[in-house]
Amino acid sequence: MTHLSNFYKNKQVLVTGHTGFIGSWLTLWLTELGADVIGFSLKPPSNPYHYRFLGLEDKVTNVRGDIRKKDQVLNLIKKHEPEVVFHLAARPILLDSYIDPIDTYITNAIGTLNLLDAIRRTGKTKAILNMTTDKVYENKGTRVAYKEDDKLGGYDPYSSSKACSELITKSYKNSFLSDAGVATVRAGNIIGGGDWGALRLMPDLILSHVNNNTITIRNPSAIRPWTYVLDFLNGYLTLGEKLYTDPSRYSGAWNLSSSYAKTVMDLITEMSKYLNIKYKVHNGRKGHEDMILLLNSDKSKKELRWKPMNSFEDTVRSTASWYAHFYKDHRVPFTYSRTQLSEFKKRLHE
Repeated sequence: MTHLSNFYKNKQVLVTGHTGFIGSWLTLWLTELGADVIGFSLKPPSNPYHYRFLGLEDKVTNVRGDIRKKDQVLNLIKKHEPEVVFHLAARPILLDSYIDPIDTYITNAIGTLNLLDAIRRTGKTKAILNMTTDKVYENKGTRVAYKEDDKLGGYDPYSSSKACSELITKSYKNSFLSDAGVATVRAGNIIGGGDWGALRLMPDLILSHVNNNTITIRNPSAIRPWTYVLDFLNGYLTLGEKLYTDPSRYSGAWNLSSSYAKTVMDLITEMSKYLNIKYKVHNGRKGHEDMILLLNSDKSKKELRWKPMNSFEDTVRSTASWYAHFYKDHRVPFTYSRTQLSEFKKRLHE
């Protein structure tokens, strides 16, 4: 099992989408590693939102901006000259992409293009990690887990826009960024504390418990590679260091996902051990969703010496524990996120 060194200490690190669910956990970890973090994001759409409760305002250079705006992105890169870039800014909700497909493509594809072109024009960044999704693959509807060299696809606008982002990233690496480490990272369905995103399963389960209401489950039999947020970020940060030090070896596509196959109903059943959840199953579907989706992370396990430490049960228990602590005492700053991160890092060194 890999564990992080002092590589990030005093490095200029840009995180786009740093106030989101995953971005806020990444920003917290980077600050604890001693990085000089520049965060770039729109105004957070959800209230509450995790980043606010971490009390990071005086530890991070916060830049309010829009990844869709080319000039804003170029000014950001010129001013701060980041050495490492973690690109998470996106429209991440599949159902949203049916409501506003054009903005989904602009944000996820053209936003990535704006960032990479700004980096091309400044030439200072040495490692770029574009976080995409497990949904970029052409889904065959089988239980075979997808590998990094499998064909890209994307049935819906969200998945397709992320596949476009993958192709743009590869093109810029080949055409303009040959000396930099450039990677796309395909994540499994990430869960953990601090997620209040609209139209997402975990926040819906939490709000069912908190508000004592009934939520609607669209696809209870859908199989997903549920992955704990800190397990994913351990691999993400490890890859960032590897890209910086050996770009030719580590550039390319990477899967970072758990290997267990669990259904949506499995997740609800496990979470129901800790929360009172009321739900009903929606018989009709809104848009297309793949019923089976699994990732093969053997490459990451071999090359990065990475693997998820949390079992499915551990992941659900840690997530439920986070929300239980939050709704009992959600002061600013909220210390339990740091407690969970500290406990996770201790396990990395065991």
